[in-house]
Amino acid sequence: MRKLVQMILITIVTPVLILCSILMTEDKPADPVTASAKSHQTLNKEQTSKTSPQQPELKEEKVKELTQAFMDTLVQDADESYRVKNMDTKAELLSAFESIAVKEMVEPYVSFYFEEKPDGLYILPTETPPWFIAENPYDMIQLDNNLVKVKQQNETALHGAYTIEVEFVYDKQWKIGNVTIS
Repeated sequence: MRKLVQMILITIVTPVLILCSILMTEDKPADPVTASAKSHQTLNKEQTSKTSPQQPELKEEKVKELTQAFMDTLVQDADESYRVKNMDTKAELLSAFESIAVKEMVEPYVSFYFEEKPDGLYILPTETPPWFIAENPYDMIQLDNNLVKVKQQNETALHGAYTIEVEFVYDKQWKIGNVTIS
């Protein structure tokens, strides 16, 4: 009789223990609210990955390319009277910056360095602002999915010591979004 009871217990208890062991090792939330929240998070992640394409990582080459293109566009070729040779209006110049930087960031530079007259666009004969120096080290700080800050310490004979922070934003392509110099 004792053996029969042991056999029955083994036959019944063993599957129950196996089942309990399986249930305990599964990654399930303890309560339905958490289960619902997790399923919504998973669903949202899946929807996000389907609806918004993954932007490319901001690479060192792109940082150097955009900062150089910004300065190349800002420093326009001009004649001896400082009249810009290839553009006649500020609107044309702002348009030239479209693939490099956001308009709100560029407008103060265009307003300061350029004057539009009836006979064309004129550049202010002055030095360029303190700027990113491609050969110098810098830090890249990921602020958000589509926002990266590049921070660089520089010292030049003209500007002395300064820190430049260039924010790059991604909206279908990387662009300069903001520049702070201190």
